[in-house]
Amino acid sequence: MAGAAIAWVTYRKNTISQTANPFSWPVWILALLRFFSISIISFLLLSPVVKSLFKKTEKPIVIIAADNSQSILLNKDSVSYRKTLNASVQKLANDLGEKYDVRTFAFGGDVKEGLNLDYKEKQTNLSGLYDKLYSTFYNQNMGAVITITDGLYNEGQNPLNSARKFNAPFYTVALGDTQPQKDLLIKNVLYNEIVYSGNYFPLQVQIRSKGYRGRDIKMSVSNKGKELFTQPIKITSDNFYIEIPVKIDATNAGLQHYHIELTRLEAEISYENNSWDLFIDVLDSKKKILLIADAPHPDVSAIKNAIERNSFYEVNAFDYDEFVKQISTNASRLKNYQLAILHQLPGEGNSASQLISALHEAQVPIWYILGSKSSLNVFNSLDAGAKILQQGGRINDVTGTVNPDFSLFSFSPEVGKAIGNWPPLFAPFGDYKMSGGDIALYQQVGKVKTPMPLLFFHTTENQKCAILCGEGIWKWFLSDYASSQNQKASDEIIDKTIQYLSARSDNRLFRVRPAKNMFYEDEKISFNAEVYNKSFDPIKNALIKMTIRDENGKSFDFNFQPKGDGYYLDAGYLPFGSYSYSAQTSIGEKPYTLAGEFVVRKVDMEYLETVADHRLLNNIAHQQGGQMIYPKDIETIPDLLAKRDDIKPIAFLQTDFKDLIDFKILFFIILGLLSAEWFLRKYWGSY
Repeated sequence: MAGAAIAWVTYRKNTISQTANPFSWPVWILALLRFFSISIISFLLLSPVVKSLFKKTEKPIVIIAADNSQSILLNKDSVSYRKTLNASVQKLANDLGEKYDVRTFAFGGDVKEGLNLDYKEKQTNLSGLYDKLYSTFYNQNMGAVITITDGLYNEGQNPLNSARKFNAPFYTVALGDTQPQKDLLIKNVLYNEIVYSGNYFPLQVQIRSKGYRGRDIKMSVSNKGKELFTQPIKITSDNFYIEIPVKIDATNAGLQHYHIELTRLEAEISYENNSWDLFIDVLDSKKKILLIADAPHPDVSAIKNAIERNSFYEVNAFDYDEFVKQISTNASRLKNYQLAILHQLPGEGNSASQLISALHEAQVPIWYILGSKSSLNVFNSLDAGAKILQQGGRINDVTGTVNPDFSLFSFSPEVGKAIGNWPPLFAPFGDYKMSGGDIALYQQVGKVKTPMPLLFFHTTENQKCAILCGEGIWKWFLSDYASSQNQKASDEIIDKTIQYLSARSDNRLFRVRPAKNMFYEDEKISFNAEVYNKSFDPIKNALIKMTIRDENGKSFDFNFQPKGDGYYLDAGYLPFGSYSYSAQTSIGEKPYTLAGEFVVRKVDMEYLETVADHRLLNNIAHQQGGQMIYPKDIETIPDLLAKRDDIKPIAFLQTDFKDLIDFKILFFIILGLLSAEWFLRKYWGSY
């Protein structure tokens, strides 16, 4: 209709110089050209689509995953592997590519696409490889998985379980040597990463020897070049194992580097595993936590046990009357504590006003735990950030739900998943009025999430405090253990609450901190920094320099780069060892300097086991209906796959919808119609 109307309006009064008839054939041709061009354009404005049905064929996917870890070269065929294995694997990928959709991967601690094999990966995670492949190619036409490895893994779970998820045959190419080779090594060292100065701490050194019966060796432990312990060892068998207990005196605070060394014997396959470096953080003292209850309660022992599971803390638990008799409410004596936990204090029969006043005076953070025996009238008179107007003394059964916008610290996903399944706490029923603070956990009644706080934090000028609005937390620990055989999630709530409350407020204008205190040598070293003016507004144009020094005094200089309201430094990779750092900046005319320490730990797990595990590879292949072969037969894999009836292309019909306006031919048709109309108008002399 639009085309006809526009053609009529355009040409109803048009005349052509060759004739006086306004509806002569040239006019009809021009009108038809205009009609068709406008009609097509109008039709396209309706966004029509074209439905097409076509046959699609999907090739079977064949995955080739090659082990890129250091252990591959720890055998007598290492020279051959370097020269020929890479070429053989690449040729296999090319041969299979003619018939299959071939995807290639190299794996170690991580999985990377392609076959760039240099055998420098320091860990092997075979189950992680299969988990990655399953999530990537789930619900696709999986033909076969070819794994080229020695069967040794030192990270992740048993790969047999991960492979079981696939509905496809597995072919394993067995590398390495299954014959034990002569070696002397430190298998493992058991120790605590955190100890306290002035105490002895134990080490348990596990030593293994293969093929050195009758030899005498020596083990030594040193710190900063000073020998602290030596022990002669007699090797009594070809397959020898012994555990050596060691006690070390923690005399110096800070990150301490201890080096364990074994005698080197001739013809060992590797000397890399004859030594072990460990780093222990020696602290001056534990943080002291005060736990006071109005009366005996299961919560008290549950919280005390949770705190004591963290070696950072020392907890002293009292009933209120017992505490007053032994410690008193003298503020000077309370300064020895970094946190006070008050269970149902203030209580109905005990306001604990002197204790709370003394804690305020000593600026000791307080964690209030409210319950059925709490005196809410007294609590509401405190500057705790909230008032609870209880209705008729009633109690509500509430579970917790994590506030995703809480920013003081973060809970792990495990806490968010678990907390909704734990038994409810008994919380005061009433009107909660907040006057500031940050809510970490909300109350949930049944399946209804409420805006009322279950756990929240409030900070005044001189004191931090937290309030848990419910009793019965002991049930959380029992439920957590019953469902997961550990108490990590419930302990995390206690640990992170205490960690935040007991941490001293940082009023420094210049702050620098490493991403962690202990890095592995295959991790990048990174730092964050902040600079503030005297009003604690971020300064965004500061120049921050950093010098990192290793144990030998060699220094590395860096500059921080702006990032958001702060600064960031990527120092790259550093060799294992202990390091000190010093950062400098200026605020106004005043220079500021901060110093600290961090360590880089060696990753040498690939040297702890050198005998290939072909039994595991055979089990994986047998379980998945495939076959284990050796590198010399790798060229037979295409024939093995070709003989299978279950590896074949899948053909299916697929419906496709495509906008008609996407067809380029229509553009040229419209262009041709409009061009022809313009040319004929000029040629016939229309006006």
